[in-house]
Amino acid sequence: MQIIPSVIPNVIKLSAGRLARRFERQCRRPREVQERLLADILEHNAETAYGQRYGFDRIRSLDDYRRAVPVVDYDALEPYIERMVRGEKLQLTADDPVFFATTSGTTGRPKFIPVTREARRAKAAMGRLWLYHLVRDHPDVFDGGVLSVVSPEEEGRTPAGIPYGSESGHLYRNIPALVRRRYAVPYDIFTIHDYESKYYTILRLCLSEDITMIATANSSTVLLLGQKMVEYQERLLQDLHEGTLDAGLEVPPEIREMLHGRLAPEPERARELAQRLERNGGRLTPALCWPNLRMIGCWKGGSAGLYLQQFPEYFPPDVPIRDWGYLASEVRGSVPLSDEGAGGVLAIGVNVFEFVREAEIDREDRTFLAVEELAAGERYFVFLTTASGLYRYDINDVVEVVGFYERTPVIQFVQKGHGVVSLTGEKLYEAQVVEAVQKAREAMSIEFQFIAASVQWDRQPRYIFLAEFGEKPPHDTLVKLGAAIEKHLRAINHEYKGKRESLRLGHPILKVVAPGEEDRYRRAKIEEGRRDSQFKLIRLNGDFEFQKEFKVVEEVPVSRTG
Repeated sequence: MQIIPSVIPNVIKLSAGRLARRFERQCRRPREVQERLLADILEHNAETAYGQRYGFDRIRSLDDYRRAVPVVDYDALEPYIERMVRGEKLQLTADDPVFFATTSGTTGRPKFIPVTREARRAKAAMGRLWLYHLVRDHPDVFDGGVLSVVSPEEEGRTPAGIPYGSESGHLYRNIPALVRRRYAVPYDIFTIHDYESKYYTILRLCLSEDITMIATANSSTVLLLGQKMVEYQERLLQDLHEGTLDAGLEVPPEIREMLHGRLAPEPERARELAQRLERNGGRLTPALCWPNLRMIGCWKGGSAGLYLQQFPEYFPPDVPIRDWGYLASEVRGSVPLSDEGAGGVLAIGVNVFEFVREAEIDREDRTFLAVEELAAGERYFVFLTTASGLYRYDINDVVEVVGFYERTPVIQFVQKGHGVVSLTGEKLYEAQVVEAVQKAREAMSIEFQFIAASVQWDRQPRYIFLAEFGEKPPHDTLVKLGAAIEKHLRAINHEYKGKRESLRLGHPILKVVAPGEEDRYRRAKIEEGRRDSQFKLIRLNGDFEFQKEFKVVEEVPVSRTG
């Protein structure tokens, strides 16, 4: 049966309306909601090994909880999780895990984050809440197709037979059927292993669609779709004209067979796009292919801003962008209710939150704060308690309170806590690097593919900036760019300025890398096992070996005075 697109927003609003009203009521009394949720989690899990060790049955308040239960990281919970992986019961949760979400983007063994049925239900509820507010503001987003990119749901099974992998893949496969019918890309496409073949196939399918919404958390993935469309444009148009899928792609035969019925010759569409391409500088972009694009859903906070700066090159400049919210393998932590900024309302009904002011994080007498004790404009480290067995879990994230909804904080992600480097006590943060680069770019009107800071140990330790350009600027321009970044870093971080002036930090070096290096690096990391839907190039990397990953074609020292 054909679904009329306008029906979808009405069904979403009807089905999630009660949830939205409940969320609004909760936001008026955050302390009460958090205390009740904590009591429910502790009571339900009191008979677990962890609950018995720390006396969950004797805890009566958040203050009791802080006194009885320690702050932990993954390493502290790993022995319990390993037993859960083997199938042992009553370790962290009374309910057996139904899934393990594996983290990505880190070195060493992946972390296995247990997910119970209740935790999955809570995350899904926050997803419906996001959709509710989206269609309230943009009722036409489902008029056409939805383009999303996710990682495969199941990467394997534990010795106990419990699946592990990406929750984004699970969400994609289990979204309500009414919405799922608007998907432009079948789930099986995301299981294609070859990096280039997967993105080519995604774009080939979507070239035939009137895409009205792009929804994938990582802004770098959204940008990559635009870049790959330009790179593949001639082959894509030929395949569109002939109704084929490039025979040279590494696409499994069963997927080719599945797509056979979906791909038909579209010579008129191919000619139309070729004409648009001719009139618009010879580049086939999403803005040309999908003029009815109504919305992009992706992350906007933290270093994502550097990717957003490049969106107008590929996407309509006036298309709204809504943040996906504070979202990780461990937590669905916030729900953005509008397109403004990158902030989302804390998900106080499904997670218990504690916070420590950023400036106090290394102090022995640091103060843990509840949600109602936060202040607008302040930055905090986050500690989580969830239905999946994370208790006072240090997720190592820094968030900023950007306002309040009713009495509940609106937060936006700033950076990972480890996104800080201190060679001589300067404590340079990834967010500061992003801000300095953005200001330098705006002042000089210069375009680049990517730019990232790292470290180099010479006679004096120094920072280096690896930069890739579509077309390498003249040497004088590179000198000015390096000086501009240095100038803004000094203004943003006074300790950095002091260490530079005292010569404890050597002058930075701007290193220009060969064209295509970011894409090659990304592809290499994905081939090593990282997820393409979650891959993010960290903008401040403290590994002295990091720069060796890139081919450098020019080095430009930055003057000491900036």
